[in-house]
Amino acid sequence: MRRSRLHLIMLAGIVLLLIAAPIVAAANEGMASTIQVIPLGSQSTGSAIITGTPASLIIFHTGQGPIENVWLLIVINKPTYDSLVSITINGNAFMTKSDFQLVEDSKIPSELPDINTGYPGSLGQYEVAAIKSNMNEANNNPVYSALKFILAQITTSPTHFTLAVNLSGPGSLKALILALGRYDKDTNNGSDTLSIPESSPFNRRSSFSKSTFVVPEIATVALTASPFGAFGLYAFKRRRK
Repeated sequence: MRRSRLHLIMLAGIVLLLIAAPIVAAANEGMASTIQVIPLGSQSTGSAIITGTPASLIIFHTGQGPIENVWLLIVINKPTYDSLVSITINGNAFMTKSDFQLVEDSKIPSELPDINTGYPGSLGQYEVAAIKSNMNEANNNPVYSALKFILAQITTSPTHFTLAVNLSGPGSLKALILALGRYDKDTNNGSDTLSIPESSPFNRRSSFSKSTFVVPEIATVALTASPFGAFGLYAFKRRRK
């Protein structure tokens, strides 16, 4: 009797493992960092790539695709928020101060969808502490974030756009530009799906090292000219993520 019960317990354990394994695998593979939103002509530094405003950027993906329903996640520090007039793309209004909200959670963006904005939710999040580290902001300093749709689809061929952060006066400009989107494969025939429902949560994003960090143009010039690079005039202490 004891042996039969032991066999039943072992069998139940095996069944649970078989059920759990695909779920764990799906969770681990659910948010791949295959999107890049980086300055045109830049080289990887292991951290968010520094540029000035207006920023000449490209966005594309590596790996499987295309990536659809692509949104930008922009995080700014308090001085930028206080002086922010607008963020434009190719000269057109993209975000205003009212789009930004104080970040009060430990992770962003929300996993849950928002029917009011069309935000589909996300299978993965960024640690706010890591975001602040990549912005060279102390962990107790407030930051503000905004999410907005930018492109219906991106491919492995870069799409170029110019992003400008417009302030009402001089300030300590810091804006981290990240991207999120959705990739699915048609499981019936194995082909890449070309039309993803907008309600499907994000499962692709940019890593910090494949994102853009916008600072004042004068600082960018100084950084480029400095023999110490990012550890010179601007005194950046960046962690590799």
